[in-house]
Amino acid sequence: MTHRLRLLLIGLLALPVLACAQNYPDKPITLIVPFPPGIVDANARLVASKASAILGQPIVVRNMAGAGQRIGTDALAKAPKDGYTLGVVTNAGVVAGPALAARMPYDAQRDFSYLVLALESHYLINAAANSGIKSLPQLVELAKASPEKLRFGSTGIGTGFHVATEQFIKTAGVKMLHVPYKGESPLLQDLIGGQVEMAFSSLASRSMAEAGRLTMLAYTGETRSPLLPQVPTAKELGIAHVSSGWLGFAAPAGLPAAVRERLIQAFTLATRDPEIMAKFTKDGIEPRSLSGEAFDARVRREIEELRELNKELKLSLE
Repeated sequence: MTHRLRLLLIGLLALPVLACAQNYPDKPITLIVPFPPGIVDANARLVASKASAILGQPIVVRNMAGAGQRIGTDALAKAPKDGYTLGVVTNAGVVAGPALAARMPYDAQRDFSYLVLALESHYLINAAANSGIKSLPQLVELAKASPEKLRFGSTGIGTGFHVATEQFIKTAGVKMLHVPYKGESPLLQDLIGGQVEMAFSSLASRSMAEAGRLTMLAYTGETRSPLLPQVPTAKELGIAHVSSGWLGFAAPAGLPAAVRERLIQAFTLATRDPEIMAKFTKDGIEPRSLSGEAFDARVRREIEELRELNKELKLSLE
């Protein structure tokens, strides 16, 4: 076969792909959300509705909750690579799972095309009101004076609250006892009751603090939350790095380049929509639009950071 004929054949084979990319999208898109209906689902739907208007096709949400987001995320990894099946991904599903589980049904660094990181949700560091702890430096001082005496609660091994607390503990150079719970509500109830001395939480817990049931010690964002300007950041108080939760959109790896760029453009514009930005800001969520290779690089970096941290912690999701 001559070189010219080989090039002609390659060009002919590429024509259907190029035509598909040029006409994309010409039918509804499915969005897999690895959560049940709730706050996360609602935020994903809000962004998806804007992206749908930009793309000119419906985006139909399919909730596939369970197994720590693995069911929905695995379905995304195995979906057709045509741009008509997308999915919501979070740091719990594509960072904590791959970093802490010995066996995963998907490879977070090879099986996905990361499109846009849409939002970041920072945490509050709280103490029980009856613990007498009034500041983050005081908490660190008490923990150093009595290693493994103070207890911290989380929403379960490998969850965002747990990983962030472990990062805080390592950075602060202290040791505390971990008490896992099945969700934020029972965690906060036991924090209020004094069964644990401290815990990370979402900003939704601020109403409990305002009622005098919790003491807010710090916020994990880079800057103070406009909702809580009186609460210092952990960084201000000497804790340089504490992770936060995030939510983004991805597709199976291997998308046609033109389709991928179209999706990145649509979801980037959606996250920058003034209505969405205002809604997220009101809820204490930081709108983001980290896209493409930058989003992919962040996922890879966080996986390696957690794997390194876990050499000391030896956590397992199995």
